Amino acid sequence: MMRTIVVSGEKSGIGKTYLAEHLLNNLRGWSALKVTVKKNGVCQSVKNCGLCQEIKKPFDIIKDKNIINQPGKDTARLKVAGANEVIWLKATTGGLKSGLEKALAEFSKCPGIVIEGTSVLKFLKPYLNLHVYSGGTYTVSHLRGGN
Repeated sequence: MMRTIVVSGEKSGIGKTYLAEHLLNNLRGWSALKVTVKKNGVCQSVKNCGLCQEIKKPFDIIKDKNIINQPGKDTARLKVAGANEVIWLKATTGGLKSGLEKALAEFSKCPGIVIEGTSVLKFLKPYLNLHVYSGGTYTVSHLRGGN
């Protein structure tokens, strides 16, 4: 059974990708799932990148290397950090559960997956959750029996 570590955070731009990179630097053979959720039609990002306006379907699973490996993007950072495979799930709130199930099924055999995204905690119990707060503090929750 694959282990899952979720890196969650209280808001966008707080350092979730940075922490996920450090984990992947030390977890050889692990993969990564980047999750972006458009909540109630409103963008949650502090970057004003326009990404949320692109989310039209309930979910979209992105594996295209040309998109994943775009320099400077979170997905490329996860790959460079050592992720064996990187998948990006873009979803609406209503499409997140089914999108998450399908995205997780896409991963090849690997010892575990680092998932960057807070909303996924509604639908899975990870082996470990690292939650990032403003000011660089974080909490660690070990959820025994989780994936």
